[in-house]
Amino acid sequence: MSEIKENRVEAIMKLTMSEALQEGKFKDFISELIPLLCKTLNAYKSSFWLYRSDADEFESIQSFDLDTKKSKAGHALDPANYLTFSELLKNQLFIHLDTTNDNKELDDFIVDYLLKNRLRSWASIQVWNDNRLFGVLTVEWKSKKDFVAQDQLAMVAGASMISQCYDALIRLKEDFLHRNELSTLKGEEKEKEKLAKKLSDHAFYTSHSIRHPLSTILALIDLIKLNWESRETYEELLQQLKIETMNLDDAIRVMTAKIELD
Repeated sequence: MSEIKENRVEAIMKLTMSEALQEGKFKDFISELIPLLCKTLNAYKSSFWLYRSDADEFESIQSFDLDTKKSKAGHALDPANYLTFSELLKNQLFIHLDTTNDNKELDDFIVDYLLKNRLRSWASIQVWNDNRLFGVLTVEWKSKKDFVAQDQLAMVAGASMISQCYDALIRLKEDFLHRNELSTLKGEEKEKEKLAKKLSDHAFYTSHSIRHPLSTILALIDLIKLNWESRETYEELLQQLKIETMNLDDAIRVMTAKIELD
């Protein structure tokens, strides 16, 4: 595996130390991830689309244009081709296509979106949270993109961290409400507050140190299913899976030690 390829994933994985990620500042984290993903994959544009299940539609939270180096919210999809776009995103975990694809199911999307916007290649990966479709990361190129395993892994890492950041947001909101309730307790109930604090700390560690490698492992398994016929890609994915499994094992050992100390 070449150094250049490794840097694609390493650049994205540096965001695991992001303050926005750790503190569940969801939109701030998206603002960090989307431009970095665009630059790392040498793309024209990258976007995150939030899936609103109640309305059964995608909403673009943010897009980054490498030419203008500007981010913006919202999207400019015509109603006529939005249906094709949304169905495509909902039904496939990972997609990579370009204007040379010979797939009749994608013809409408290629004509309505890629060619209309003078694009040559396009990729997307679903973001899942709590066993439901949460959103989609998309990346666009004006030239033909030869997609390799490390490109997929960079997108997998980004998708996993989006899910992790949303988990942190929900957990911190719940923790805030819980602490407010506990702050009203007096006397012997203060001991309950201390216990709750320990449990909250363990939950925080679990969310940030265990869920990340676990989410990545689950995403890698899905990618392995999609790429098992390509020996080179398959081997690279297995190697990354081994690394993430070791990271998960280390995190579990640390958590066990923390529990024993408490």
